[in-house]
Amino acid sequence: MEIVKIGILSIVQGLTELLPISSSGHLILLGRVMDIDTSSLLLSVFHLGTTLAIIIFFREKLFKNFFTKEKLNFYLKILVSSIPAGIAGLLFEDVIEEKLREPWIIAVSLISLGIVMIFLERNEKKKHIPETKTVTWKQSIIMGICQTFALIPGTSRSGVTTIGGMLTGMDKYSALEYSFILGIPVLLGSSVYEITKEISAIQEPITTTILSASLVKVLTVAFIPFLVGYLALVVLKKLKRENWLTIFGIYRIVLGIVILILL
Repeated sequence: MEIVKIGILSIVQGLTELLPISSSGHLILLGRVMDIDTSSLLLSVFHLGTTLAIIIFFREKLFKNFFTKEKLNFYLKILVSSIPAGIAGLLFEDVIEEKLREPWIIAVSLISLGIVMIFLERNEKKKHIPETKTVTWKQSIIMGICQTFALIPGTSRSGVTTIGGMLTGMDKYSALEYSFILGIPVLLGSSVYEITKEISAIQEPITTTILSASLVKVLTVAFIPFLVGYLALVVLKKLKRENWLTIFGIYRIVLGIVILILL
């Protein structure tokens, strides 16, 4: 029965990680409803799957002209902009795990960011859609700082970084796309950190057999989020609704209100 629950959670992860509606918020709440522990380790394995989907989907933008000065500058921007969220995650790991997973915090985060998304879209002016590689240092760093707020469950990493990009003058489509790429170091780093920490906590001597079994389990759990996440990116690319931020904003507000009522 537990494997069915994990399967349901992994499908939800694949869908919600890439939409501005908070994957961690959905998973924590679903975990409570289905009575399954949504630990940082499980979320990290799920994130590993969707991160691999992002890397493969944006492989041309990431790896084409790999050794050019322009591409190296692009990588440097991504890495530097990821530092604030990486440091915040390490410093406040216990606080996030123990204090910020309360349903009311998730509900307030869903509602507040939903309102901001609706407001920004309604007041957005037509803008030039730049290439991802032309995002400026200022825009990238501001989005990176915004990414730290995504450590609060219910916020949504792609949502808050997209808002950060829009506030710096980017259009919502290029901001969302850049937010996916910007999240790669943080999501990949946190996944590797949690998995390594779990393996090192094993009491018995770590043999090749134990290590192989652990890696197989990780890859198995990560596969569904990877597959669903990749399909979600394909669909999202074809989605050209002018008011999609408003749609997601309304969804967030309704879900947040439902959570508060059920509390």
